[in-house]
Amino acid sequence: MADNHGDGGVSAQTDELGSTLMGEALDRLAAGEDFSVVATAADSQGQRMTCEFDDDSAEQCLEAARTWVRNGARGEDNARVIGKPACYAIAYLGAVADEDEAFQDALILEFGERGAECGYSAFSLVEGIGSGKRFRYTDPAPAGELSCLL
Repeated sequence: MADNHGDGGVSAQTDELGSTLMGEALDRLAAGEDFSVVATAADSQGQRMTCEFDDDSAEQCLEAARTWVRNGARGEDNARVIGKPACYAIAYLGAVADEDEAFQDALILEFGERGAECGYSAFSLVEGIGSGKRFRYTDPAPAGELSCLL
């Protein structure tokens, strides 16, 4: 994994993982598939594990996803499926305020990597959830720094 922490960037592996998860989530929103929170983690060899959280409220699912990452992205019965996670991404549907302070639906992504001082978040505004080819989204925009979960 490339070390880009000194200049505030993320490695190519983290960028690819976040982009892949965001693309998968956008496809699901276009199709109208339900999901609450999806988390994915990859080890230094590129092996990926994904887990969906949808049994509780959105806030509880988000906290469960963050805990899953912090605890090593393990499978059922706490089994190790991938090596020690090198990076992670979490996607969920939320809302962001525009310049008029009106809230708009957005796909929110949190991501980070082992050894980084902080994690990051980004969002894409979405419109027409479940409308297939009429579904629209904006290019991802930065949403700020977060605590890194690894």
